This record gives sequence, structure tokens and C-alpha cells, in this order.
Amino acid sequence: MRFACLSLAAALLIVSLPASAAEPSAKQASTATEQTSQQQPTQRQIEGLAQELLDAITYGRPEVWRRILHPRALIADEDGKVYTKDEMVSEIRPLPAGYEGELRIANPKFSLDGDMAVLSYDTPESLKLYGQTLHTLFRATDVYRRVDGQWLLFAKQIQVIPAELGAVRVDAVRGDTVSYDAYVGRYELGADAALVVTREGGRLYSQRDARPRDELLPIGGDRFVRKGHPRGERFFRRDAGGKVDALVDRRDNEDLVWRRVPMH
Repeated sequence: MRFACLSLAAALLIVSLPASAAEPSAKQASTATEQTSQQQPTQRQIEGLAQELLDAITYGRPEVWRRILHPRALIADEDGKVYTKDEMVSEIRPLPAGYEGELRIANPKFSLDGDMAVLSYDTPESLKLYGQTLHTLFRATDVYRRVDGQWLLFAKQIQVIPAELGAVRVDAVRGDTVSYDAYVGRYELGADAALVVTREGGRLYSQRDARPRDELLPIGGDRFVRKGHPRGERFFRRDAGGKVDALVDRRDNEDLVWRRVPMH
């Protein structure tokens, strides 16, 4: 209701204003047009700078980062560490022997406001280590500031987008699914927070209260992940006698313990 009232008040205000006040001025329209005309070439320029920085990581060119970073830049990496310009430049070095990789910009989104520009994009990485290949999807958001006509990177935030467990890997670790019966039961955080684990054929499911159920995909032993939820894992804890007594929900190395209770 509050938002509806505000919208109605705004509409009445616009109606009551003179046409000259309700409509954008010629100067405002001109500014908007100029901003739009600048956006595409500026986006191409910023994307070019971002790709230069990625290539500099691949080939170990610290001078590129030194040139493009603003003197007061801050960079937060995927592990949560924050670097100053000098600290970041010192981190740029060639890949070790036996490593091969490539970083490319994908799915860019861009916003321009005067002398500030924001570029958000994905960076799919393929990293080869002694014949094995790792695939990681990064997402970065860069803030650029124009200083004396030159765009400099002022701030950067990097995160990793967790990958969904592949079906091939799941099939490879599916074992004697009858053993899933050991997990079937009711688990509680408290009297008003419970989930139930069930088995249907060779598949295991968990469901909390009236929420949609989740399939639990095996990753080895008593460990599982929820399908469609790549962050974290769930594993069944056993007591000294080997009997399952809890379901542990682990995310970001923090554990939430659901204790097993008799079925109602």
C-alpha cells in the first residue's frame, strides 16, 4: 500500500505541474542523447582494457596492470583478499611450468555515468595442469574512472560461480543404492524445523516441511550435494556404532547439524 500511495502521489504531482516542468528540458534531452552516443564506443574501450588485464594475468605482464590501475584502486579477489595497486601488480607473474590457461570476457553488461563506468562480465577459465583440465567460471564487476581523458580501473570485485555436479560424475559414484535406506528418516533442527529423507529406486531425496524436495546427488561415501544448489554439500554423520545419527549441511565450511529423530 505504501508504494501504491507514493506512486499515486507522484502521478498527481506530474499532472498538476506545468508542461514545462513535467517534461524534460532541451538541455536534459541533449545530455541524455550525448550519453547514449558515448556509451557504445566507451563500452568497447572498457572491454578492451578489461581483456588486456586478463591477458596480462595469463602471460605475466605486471606493467599492464600498473598502467591501467588507478593509484587508489582496490581489488577484491575470489578468496576475499583485498589488494591495493602495488600489491596487485606484485601478484602478476607468468604461469608456472606445466600450467596453461586462457581468460576471456563473456556476457558483458555495461553502465556509464559521466566519468564513471561499470563493466560486469563472466570469465570462463580453462586451466591445464600437466595434462588435466580444470574449468572455472568467474564473474567480475569493474568500476572505471576517467582521469584526464584516460579510463583507469578504480575498483574490482571477483567471485567464483560454483559449477553444478555433472551427471557423468554422479553415475560414476552411484553404488549399491539399497544402502541409501540407512539415510532414510526424519531430521530436525528444532521442533518446528524438520526435513525428511526418502529413497525412490536408486535416487535419494530430502524435503523440508512443505517445500519442494531436493534430489541428493552422491559424491562419494556418505557425502551428497543438492541438485541445482552447487554451493556446499550434505553428508550423513555416523555414531561410534556406524549408525547414521545426523545430516550435516555444510556451506562455506560452516556446518548446520540436523539431528535424526524417530519418524512421526
